[in-house]
Amino acid sequence: MHSMVEISHEFLKPVLHPQAICVDGTFGTGKDSVFFLNQKVKKVIAFEIQKEAIDACTITDPRFILNPAGHENMDEYIQEEIDAIIFNFGYCPGLDPSISTKWQTSCTAVKKGLSLLKQKGRMALVLYPHEQGRIEAEKIESMLSELDVYKYSILKMNLLNQDKSPYIIGIEKREK
Repeated sequence: MHSMVEISHEFLKPVLHPQAICVDGTFGTGKDSVFFLNQKVKKVIAFEIQKEAIDACTITDPRFILNPAGHENMDEYIQEEIDAIIFNFGYCPGLDPSISTKWQTSCTAVKKGLSLLKQKGRMALVLYPHEQGRIEAEKIESMLSELDVYKYSILKMNLLNQDKSPYIIGIEKREK
């Protein structure tokens, strides 16, 4: 079976095209940004707060922009409508595990991302149920469960027989 990150990429592929503008809300090691770039999209805008991750970035593609800012501030960096957004919440493997996404800023980032998403655009959230991640996931799910059903289609995919495995929430902004 594919990993949840790979499945989230498959969920996003239908909205990726040569004019697509994509956001990697949690850059980390850059795998999601590289995925977008490999799909031949127009632009990838990424966000990262950890200096080690920013310094380790080796992506030189001119279509790529790495902002040294929290994802909750994405609206300060993005003016155009977005085709695809991915968030891989939690901490970055290989870096300081005490530095992790927080539910407050993550909920803000998801809300701002939804406001920037174009009609038929998609957002993928990969969530991890470690202790802090569980709280973050619960808060995000609670917020998403209150979104207008006529504006957003939201799915959740998890492994039923693996209680503590990562899972995905996929969102598509409906046409008006």
